[in-house]
Amino acid sequence: MTRRKASGWVGRLFTRRPLVSVILPSFNHAPFVAEAVGSVLGQSLRELELIVVDDASTDATPDIVASLKDPRLRLLRLEANRAVHPRNLALSLAQGRYIAFQNSDDVWQPDKIEKQVEAMEAGDAPSVCFTETALIGADSRPLTGSWADNIFQSAERSAEEWLRRFFDVGNCLAITSAMVRRTDLLALCGFRASLIQLGDFDLWIRMAALGHFRTLPEALTQYRILDSNLSAPSTAAALRGQMELAQILERYIASPILERLPNIFPDIPADTAPGARKIALALRAIASQGSGHALFADRTIAAVLDSAQERAEAVAHHGTGFLHDFIARRGRSEFRIHPHA
Repeated sequence: MTRRKASGWVGRLFTRRPLVSVILPSFNHAPFVAEAVGSVLGQSLRELELIVVDDASTDATPDIVASLKDPRLRLLRLEANRAVHPRNLALSLAQGRYIAFQNSDDVWQPDKIEKQVEAMEAGDAPSVCFTETALIGADSRPLTGSWADNIFQSAERSAEEWLRRFFDVGNCLAITSAMVRRTDLLALCGFRASLIQLGDFDLWIRMAALGHFRTLPEALTQYRILDSNLSAPSTAAALRGQMELAQILERYIASPILERLPNIFPDIPADTAPGARKIALALRAIASQGSGHALFADRTIAAVLDSAQERAEAVAHHGTGFLHDFIARRGRSEFRIHPHA
C-alpha cells in the first residue's frame, strides 16, 4: 500500500462533535495494534473518535489500522519517526470534550470510557480520571513476575498528596488509564515535546496543580509489558529517565506549585520566601539520594545563587551551609548520573 502524506486521513469526518477523543500513537506494533484499536472501537460509549498517529512504522502497523473500517477511526501516517510529537499532533485535531489515551499495544475493557465519562461529569469534577491497571504479556494473558510488578499504584489522594508522592517517589499512573478534559490539556499546551520517556509524568504534575484526581477501582485498563517497552530496565532508560526527571522536577520551583510548597511539604514553613523554599526543596531532593533528584538539586541551587534576591532569602533562612555543600558536591565523583540509580 502506498504511504500517505502526513495530511492523509482514513475514515470520514463526523457530522457531529464526539464526546471523547481517543489519541493513539503507534509504532511497529503489528502483532498488537488490531487488538488495541478494537478495544477502543468496541467501547460501550459510541460517541468517540479515535485518532491514530503512526510514527513512521517500518512494519505493517499502519496498514493493519487502515484495514479496520469504522467511520470514527482516523489514521494519520507520518513520514519520519519523531519528526513531530504524535500525541500533540493528535490533540490539535481532537474534537471531543474529553481526551483519553491509548497505546498501540494496550487493551481496554468495553465499559472503560463510559465509566470514566460518568466520573468526569460527577459533582466533584476531577481534573483527571484514572482506572486501576492490570498487566498482560505478549499473549494478552495476565502477567506476573515481571519487572513491572506493582509499577502502577493508583489510589485516592488529595492533589497535595499526589504532588508530594510524585516528588519523593515518582510516577505510578498509566497514561492509557487516563481521561482528561480537552480544554485543560490545551490550556497546559499539551505534552512537553522534549520528554521522550516521562512526558506523562510531567503532565500529571501539571494536572495535579489544576485539581484533584479520581481513580476508578476496577482494572479497566490492561497494560502490555514487552521487552521493547521504552521504560523497560536498561542503561539507556535509566540515564534518560534521570535526565528527564531533573527537568520535570523544576515544575516545583515555578508557579503555581512554588506557592503551594508549604501545603505539599509540611516541613517547609508557610512564611518562607521563594529563594528559601527552593533551597528547602533542593535539600529534600538531595536526601532522596537519587541521581535525577541530585541533578535537579544542583540546578536549583545554582539558579538561586545566580539571583541576588533569592540568594539573600536562602542564606537568611538556611545559613551558608547549603552553599558550601553545593561546592563540595560538585567536586566529588559521586555527583554523576549513574546507569542504575
